[in-house]
Amino acid sequence: MVNTDAAIITIRNSSTRLPNKAIKNITDELRSIDILINRIKQTNLRIILATSTDPTDEIFIQIAHEHNIEIFRGSLLNKIKRWYDCFQDKQLENALLVDGDDLAYDYDIGVRALKQLKSNCLELVLNPKEIVCGFFTYVISRNGISKLFKTAKSNDTDTDVPSMFMEIADLNKEYVSLSEFEKNKNIRLTLDYEDDLQFFRKLYQNIGILESGNDIISFLEKNKDIININFNRQKDYLENQAEFNKKISND
Repeated sequence: MVNTDAAIITIRNSSTRLPNKAIKNITDELRSIDILINRIKQTNLRIILATSTDPTDEIFIQIAHEHNIEIFRGSLLNKIKRWYDCFQDKQLENALLVDGDDLAYDYDIGVRALKQLKSNCLELVLNPKEIVCGFFTYVISRNGISKLFKTAKSNDTDTDVPSMFMEIADLNKEYVSLSEFEKNKNIRLTLDYEDDLQFFRKLYQNIGILESGNDIISFLEKNKDIININFNRQKDYLENQAEFNKKISND
């Protein structure tokens, strides 16, 4: 019987702010994508590396093989279409949508969100704005991804920031329930800039790559100098997202 729940890791090498960030070394032995895959394995879900058909993403075929996980290749620009096509190809009913930038993804939140989605018969569970940046993104159902795809069917539609499309799709959704330590922290756990790269290198020099979200926050709150490496970039990150959403709403 096919396991119809999965974690889809969305990844590509053509980032403009930090090219090839997915394959940059964080430790002497591990690239950023290696760390993320190992963290997602803690969910015990089927894992699918969802990349593009662009030649720059050929390397992810070998990476998926190395980690004994599945690979799917689809649209470069339209990651909503890539998710939808992956759902169809892999016969999925529900999936965590994991951003390839989130090297400290909280697997406990992911499992909790999937349970919330299924228990409450939802189409989408998403992150509230007060969540620690990089801890969690979305979990979506088959019906939810079908409705979302209707808002952005073209292969050439840029859906890099999908939040506005999710609003347009009017999905039956809830925010993931959070513990206190998972929100309202001036901590940035995502990889977009060179400062973020230096942050993660320092973080994973000092703690294990599979530490829980709680342990990561506890460590960082005792080591503010590491937080200060990249938190200044959060303003740029949020402004870029807002600008992208503004463009979509104007279109």
